[in-house]
Amino acid sequence: MTDTQSGEKTLAELEREARARADAELKKSAPAEDKKPGQPEVNQLKKRGKNRVMTLGVLALAALIILAVTGDWAVTHYLRQPAASKETSAPKDKGIAAEKRQGMGQDAAPFGEQAQPDNGNSQPAEQAQTITLPPPVTFDKSLALAVSGGSSSGGQGGTVSRSAERGETSATATTDTPQVYTPCREALVKDASGKLVCPTATASSTGTSTVTGIQRITLDPDLYIPVDTYIPCTLQTRFVSDVAGRISCIISEDVYSASTHVRLIQAGTRARGVYKSGTLKHGQGRMFVQWTELRTPDGLKIPMVDSQVVGQLGESGIDGWVDTHFWERFGNAMLLSTVQDVAAAAADSAPGKDRNTDYTENSRAAAAEMAKTALDNSINIPPTIYKNQGDIIGMMTGSDIDFSGVYRLSIKGGRYGQ
Repeated sequence: MTDTQSGEKTLAELEREARARADAELKKSAPAEDKKPGQPEVNQLKKRGKNRVMTLGVLALAALIILAVTGDWAVTHYLRQPAASKETSAPKDKGIAAEKRQGMGQDAAPFGEQAQPDNGNSQPAEQAQTITLPPPVTFDKSLALAVSGGSSSGGQGGTVSRSAERGETSATATTDTPQVYTPCREALVKDASGKLVCPTATASSTGTSTVTGIQRITLDPDLYIPVDTYIPCTLQTRFVSDVAGRISCIISEDVYSASTHVRLIQAGTRARGVYKSGTLKHGQGRMFVQWTELRTPDGLKIPMVDSQVVGQLGESGIDGWVDTHFWERFGNAMLLSTVQDVAAAAADSAPGKDRNTDYTENSRAAAAEMAKTALDNSINIPPTIYKNQGDIIGMMTGSDIDFSGVYRLSIKGGRYGQ
């Protein structure tokens, strides 16, 4: 009874064992101290070093540097020979002896020196050779005159007279200058030697200069209007340059003689002129108009010779608003080209179009030919100048107008009268 009781554990021992087992189970089920809650079990594995790759790279670079330095040192001290002790020898051919080319270009004798024979005392090629240069070329005027005079005088001591020099010069010019035939527009005349010569070519053939003669104007300054006199005029009708026709205007002020004392053309005189169509070209803004005659109120008909229309400042030609006919020249061609492009675009966008066959090719070719023909027919339409009636134009006299056959002056009351 006592042994059985002695082999059983007391309650306190059983309680300690139970606590020890509970603590052991808690320790097994409890997470590790370095493990964060919520992380998977794979994180408990041992991780590799973070800088392992970088460390390997640095070591490889250091090994390469050491290898390069070591190789350079070995080549410099063991494999490469010093430049001073290295001897180079040209390859020798078995059948041809080696020759060294020396003194190249020194046997040309540019200054006319003759080659001296070699007596065995020639210096080595490495030594500097002394070349004697010729004296510099100089010009002596006295020697040049003497030589030129001696050659031209033919052995007469270098003296040439002025007459002989002129004779030689003319002979040389006659011999060297080719004769060119020039037609004479006037009647031939005889010269001092009896030969027929052209009067206009006489002066040029003898070499003498001509003198232009001065003529006196024999017209009465009170009875003529000088050339290049500007006369203002007012247009009577509208001017359109499309069709050739006539133009007329009324002189708006009196015109006086060359002496400005006598009125020869009174205001109200009508001027008549003509013009041609098609003379105006593209880019021009003025047209040539020629005056033919003047008709005064008292019944005088004054012909105008080489007189033309000028502007208010004397510029040649008549100006105005210019119509270039742009749409008439290019409109038809542009319209046909547009129609052709629209037809081509419609044909390309057709749903049932055959890619291998162009059914509109003939139509488009015909339209292109029509556009070309229309452009050829209308491209040469000349521009048109329009100038309204009442605008001021002018006329410039092309010659002197003499009134001595119509008017006679007499002194009346201390003043000139007609």
